[in-house]
Order: sequence, then C-alpha cells, then structure tokens
Amino acid sequence: MIKNYKSYLFVILYLVLLRIILNITIGLSVFNFGIIFDIVLMMFWVGIIAFFFKKALYQQIYYILVMLISTLFTIMDSVYYGYFSIITSKTSLAGLKFLQSGQTLEYDIKIPLVAYLVAPLFIGFVYLIISNKERDVFRMKDFKYLSVVFVIQTALFLFWGSHEFDTQLEYYRSDAYLFETMHDRTLFSERYGYYNYHLLDLVRFRVKTDTDELVEEVTSYFDKLETHTSNDMSDIYNGYNVITITAETLDVRFVDEVLTPNLYMMMNNGYTFDNYFTPVFQQGATCNSEYMGLSGLNAISSNDWSNNICDSYSGNSFPYSLPSQLQEIGYDTYYFHSGYEWFYNRENMVPQYGFETVKFQEDMYDSGKYIKTEEERINQAQIIFEEKFDSNMLYFFDEYVDYSNPFHVNLLTYSMHGAYNQSDFYPHENQVEAAYPNNEFDEEIISYMEKLVEFDDMLGDLLDKLEAENVLDNTLIAIYPDHHIYMMKYKTYTEYLGIDLEEHSYELHRQNLVLYATNMEQTSFPIASSTIDITPTLLNMLDSNSDFRYFMGTDLFSTDVNFVIFSDLTITDGNSFLTIREKEYGDPINKELFEDALSNEIEALDIQKMLLNSDYFIHLEED
Repeated sequence: MIKNYKSYLFVILYLVLLRIILNITIGLSVFNFGIIFDIVLMMFWVGIIAFFFKKALYQQIYYILVMLISTLFTIMDSVYYGYFSIITSKTSLAGLKFLQSGQTLEYDIKIPLVAYLVAPLFIGFVYLIISNKERDVFRMKDFKYLSVVFVIQTALFLFWGSHEFDTQLEYYRSDAYLFETMHDRTLFSERYGYYNYHLLDLVRFRVKTDTDELVEEVTSYFDKLETHTSNDMSDIYNGYNVITITAETLDVRFVDEVLTPNLYMMMNNGYTFDNYFTPVFQQGATCNSEYMGLSGLNAISSNDWSNNICDSYSGNSFPYSLPSQLQEIGYDTYYFHSGYEWFYNRENMVPQYGFETVKFQEDMYDSGKYIKTEEERINQAQIIFEEKFDSNMLYFFDEYVDYSNPFHVNLLTYSMHGAYNQSDFYPHENQVEAAYPNNEFDEEIISYMEKLVEFDDMLGDLLDKLEAENVLDNTLIAIYPDHHIYMMKYKTYTEYLGIDLEEHSYELHRQNLVLYATNMEQTSFPIASSTIDITPTLLNMLDSNSDFRYFMGTDLFSTDVNFVIFSDLTITDGNSFLTIREKEYGDPINKELFEDALSNEIEALDIQKMLLNSDYFIHLEED
C-alpha cells in the first residue's frame, strides 16, 4: 500500500490548536519551547500506535478517542485553572467524588469558554477523519527523524537527572528539580510540553522507599533545628481553654465595624499578625491548611501527586500536634464541622490529630434531635440544623462540650465557602446595606459579605455562650483563614481589593492571624507568619513545657525574623519576595539571607514528604 497519513495529520493539527486555545483562554504563553516537545511527542506516539491498526475503522476510532481524551483534559484544565491557577494532575480526578450529593452547587461549575470554542472544532475534525475512508499507512522510516528527536529528549532528561550541582539551591533552581518534582505544572508545560506533562503525570507511580532511610533523614533534619526557648509570652495563658477556628475562605480585608462587629472587636482588642500569609497548597487547600495549623508541619508542594494530606495520609500519627499535646496535660479535645465527615476523609484524619470528640453533620442528624428541613419535623422539640450556617455550630457546644474541664475546641467553619451566587444568606443583606448604603458592588461581592456576616454572627454567639458558661475570661481564641477567595472571579475579587495581580499576586495571600482573650490589649506583630506557626505559638502561650522538637513552624514570639514559603517556592519575610526563578518583589532584599532561607524552606518541604511517607512519628515512638 502507498503510504498515506491524512487523518493522522488532522489529529496532530487538532491537538496543537487545542493547546493554543487552552493557553489563550487561561492567559498563558502560547508560543514556547514546550510546544515543540509536544508536537514531536504526539507525532511520535500517536503515529506509532496508529501504525499497528490494520483496519481503517479501528484507526478512526483510535484517532477520535485521542482527540476526545485530549479535549476532556483541556476543558477540565480550563475549569481547574480558573479556580486554582494550576493545571490538573491525576489526583485531581479524586476530587470528582466531592461532586456527589449536590456538591456541584458548592462550586458553581459552569461550562468554560474553551468548551464553546473547542466543540465545533472537535466536530469538524471528527467529520474530516470519518470522511477519509482510507487507512493511514506508515513506513517505519517515516518515524526516523521523529525518533531521533525523541531520543534527544530522553537524553536531555537523563542528563538533567544526573547533573552535579555546586549547591542545593542551584539544584532547586535547575531543570532537573523541575522535571523530577513537577513543582510548577505551568512552567513544566511551558518548558517540556502540556501533553508531555499529562502523560508523565498519568504513568508516574510511587517509588518504593526505604523507610529506615527516610526516618534517619527526618531525624537528622529535626536534630539540627534550634531548640525552643522561653520568652515573655511563655505560659501567660497557662490553664486557659483554647478555641482554634479554621475560618473557611475568610478574607480579613472585608472586616468592617458595621458589617462584622464581633470580628472587628476581636481584631481591635486582641493580637494580630499583620504579615500572616495563607500559602495555598492545592489539591486540598482547606484540608492542608488545617493540617498545617494543627500540626505545626508543612503541607506538600501543590504539584506533588500526594499533596492532599487528608486523602493520602489519614492513617498517619501526629502525637506532637496541638490537640495531642494539650490532651496529654489534661485537656478535653473537640473537633466540630457542620459539613460531611467523608469530605477530605476527615472522619479518619481528624482523630489522628488527638481529638477525642469528633463530630460532623451526620452526628447531629443521627441523634434524631436535629433535622435538615421543616418538612422532616416529627415533633416540635426537633431543631433545624443547616450545615451552611456557621451560627448553627453552637449546637455542637450544647451537645458535647464539658465546661468543667480545660478544653480545646477546633471549629472548621462553612459559611464563607463558595459559590457566591447562593440565596441562602439573603437575610443578611440588610446588614450589608447598613455597612455600605446604596452600594453598587458586584453580586459576588455582596454574596460574600452576606456569608461573612453569618460567620461573624457565629463569633458573637460563641462569645455569648462562653460568657454564659463563665469561661470567656479564661479562654484564648485563635482565628485563621485557610485560603483566599479563589472561587470568586479573580477580576471581581482583585478589583474590589485594589490588588494588581501582575505586580502583587502574593498580596492575595496576605491576611491576619487573630488571637483574642478578654485581657488583651490591641497589639500588631509585623513578623512574617503562616499557618505552620500557629501550633508552636499557641503552645508557648499555654504551656512552654510542651515538646517543640518536631515543628517546622516557629513560635512567633521567640524570633524577630521568619520566612514563609508558598507552594510555587517563593519566599517572603513579609515585606520582600524572592521567587525560585530569582525574581524579586517588594523592598530590596539581602540576597544571601533570602537564598539561605529559600534553600532551608525547600528542604523542609522535601523532608515533609519523607515524614509522611514513612509515617515518621509511629517509627519514632517504636524506637
């Protein structure tokens, strides 16, 4: 047969156009070196497999499947990038389970622009392939040049992996580290190809590791850390109850004396850390932030396949977490969340932190005392428990908290979670109007403010409850956001806040850590801080005899200098920023100091993976 590959070229052209459309719609560079990698890669593999189909029909089905799968990935990446500003990985598929039971309403998922652009293109190319009745016929020599290029690619990959580097930071900044870790999916796609990224991500498997070797490395890391020393804030709240609040999607820049009077009061009468950042570690942002806040340990880089700690490491032990150490000295420990227990596998993960009493919405409904809707009411004694309303979380206190013992309660809130098109919170529109009369805000901004009012109402109810139980003056409260409002349209969000993403993208992550007790005087602390610093800071205030050896976070009262690392491997001291690619933002930096800090922070992220993969603390206890 005479060689012919018309349909094959249609497929390659479609894949290239698909990639270009995706990059344009999500705002990435269209023409980069990665597109060359992609063209060669797809021409080689699509052609090699097509070569073995001896019937035109089977070949056509194969071509259409390649196009369909690529189209689905493109649409999925467009949606995912719109929320999280990163490309999907195979672990993103696990998130599909969260779309059950009406969870799609939480994400306000809409058909993206790329789908409208690609759909007619897909139909057109399918028609071209079907209408071509001839089978594509290849000769092995047709792949000669592509094979040479493919071999060169492979050789480059091997070269990068075997290259010697003078310093650890040089390695972290190299193509070798980027290729091995895929720590930046967007940059990887630009350098080595979008399709190449997805192929490698799909076939990548977990390499079996020597647990003893991992434990030894983690121990060596912790042994070289400085020991904790007492300071002026040590033990000043010894014996106090403590309530930690992981405030889902809280942005403190919306706090207002009229809109949110309770949070406003707490911020203006308590301690605030004004250079506090919420480094977002997808693909389980809330789960990972809560883990960091309770354990004093890092999350894993957002581009690591095992990033979602709740789903990947829910069986691990964390005996040095805040609730575990407080339980050791006689505290009762409680965890409450009005959402589902299965979401992020919390029913298994949360007890591992050391919480004795762990309750979710299922527990409230199973009791028979609480119901979801008026229609379910059997008797007047039943109480309607609405999961989205944070003020309903006070019912957990009514049912479970014993005020006669010192306690640690952790609340994971719900109200401020997206989407920002829900009518449930309309009853709070009067308070928004009172704070901003005759406003012309975008509807999403108004929706967020209404949700924020609900969160603030919960804080007011909580303070009243503690006062009624005569424990308010003996309770320390910590409030911290888990991430910025990434489910709101970025343009709407950033224009309201006045943030230029081109120049100040990391400002999205700047928030406040709020500590409040009734005897505090308003004090602002400028030290850079993040979620991993919460547990060591609180333990120092509550019991400085706690074990501080196994934290990657810092007691914020014990140092004048601290650094925060983001998931894209940028660090900040609160005023200046240094990226892994050596770009600088903000105030002029001491380059040597920042580079040492960057190397140390990336090392901590790498050690974190070893700690989790070896279930380090179990082995530590056994030894």
